[in-house]
Amino acid sequence: MSSQGNTSNNTTTEKDRRLADATYPALKRDRLPTLQEVLSRKTAPPVCLYNFYLYMRDREKVSEYLDFYLDVLEHEVLCKAYLKDLKKLGLDVDVEYPEYERYRPGGSNYEKDKLRPSATNIGVQRHMSSSSRGSDNTVIDDPPSRPESPSSSHIIEISNENKQRPLAHRDSVRSNRTNTTTGNFSIYNRERPFTREDLRESAERIYYKYIYEGSEKEIILSNHIRDKIAHAIEEEGDAQHKRADPWIFHEAKKEIFAFMERDHFPRFLKARAFGNMHVKQIKMSLAIGLFCLFIGFAVVLSLIFLNRKPKTLRLWSFIPIYFGISNLFAYLTRLSLLFVLLKISETKFFHFQRVREPYIYTLHVKKGIKYFLLSLLVSIIVMVIFTTVPGHRL
Repeated sequence: MSSQGNTSNNTTTEKDRRLADATYPALKRDRLPTLQEVLSRKTAPPVCLYNFYLYMRDREKVSEYLDFYLDVLEHEVLCKAYLKDLKKLGLDVDVEYPEYERYRPGGSNYEKDKLRPSATNIGVQRHMSSSSRGSDNTVIDDPPSRPESPSSSHIIEISNENKQRPLAHRDSVRSNRTNTTTGNFSIYNRERPFTREDLRESAERIYYKYIYEGSEKEIILSNHIRDKIAHAIEEEGDAQHKRADPWIFHEAKKEIFAFMERDHFPRFLKARAFGNMHVKQIKMSLAIGLFCLFIGFAVVLSLIFLNRKPKTLRLWSFIPIYFGISNLFAYLTRLSLLFVLLKISETKFFHFQRVREPYIYTLHVKKGIKYFLLSLLVSIIVMVIFTTVPGHRL
């Protein structure tokens, strides 16, 4: 019986370990994560995608760039879902991403086919439109790489109302496509298969939200990339077979990725991987540190100028002086020793997460020990100076 119990416990432990590895594949990492790993959701707090999104929104004030990148990823997922629906209808599809591959730069028939709709897609569209009243609960294998939080969940949603409205002019289209949360048709909860119209609406929504001049969340792109996207969305194909493949945004996606990797991601790592405090907490540490130093210096100077005996009474000022110096080090290093002990990191002001990246926690511990000893040494030196100074009553 005992051996069976031990075997059962070992099996449970092994299952828990495998589940933890599947949930946080970053546990085996012995280095800082890359931006690609963060965007692919292969990292754990405090360097996860959710925290990167908060950093881009609250600190850098450029969350629209990350929004654009994630929306393009979701558009790619929608393209894959469209393919799955084609296969469920029993259609013969030779490529993994029909829209993707057809317009892939350098791919076969790129120049010849980019202005001509596929005959297969026309027939598919007719067939799917006649089947659109049916029910389809296809499960999509690849989830959208959108940051999740307890209060928000971002999934592509296509508005059914927009499907019944003709595209009179691009301003009307822009007003219809910029809302990401309207409608009740999503990748996971849907009542009919995806159509090529859904792909086109998703592509137009991205274009009129981020790229069209004067749009809601306009991003800065190279002129030739912006012009190429505008040409693909507004001019290529006929009115009913506009381009909707993810390759429309391929170059813009690469440029935005390079921009975030060069400018914003290093600062994010500095804030999250080498620090564990919010900006307001950092400023509060400065205020607390200066106040504690004021109290400590006031006490020890009072004892000196009152010439109180014995001199060991001055040692009581060590407590506020140490707290003052340690808070000043926390302000300079963006690292709280208390948070390191509790193994937490501050995402928002007084909102905390457990540090689940072992390598990041190791960095925090090493840095915390270093600055704990340094603040202790500085405090001792200051107290030795104040203790040896002879008293003089004024």
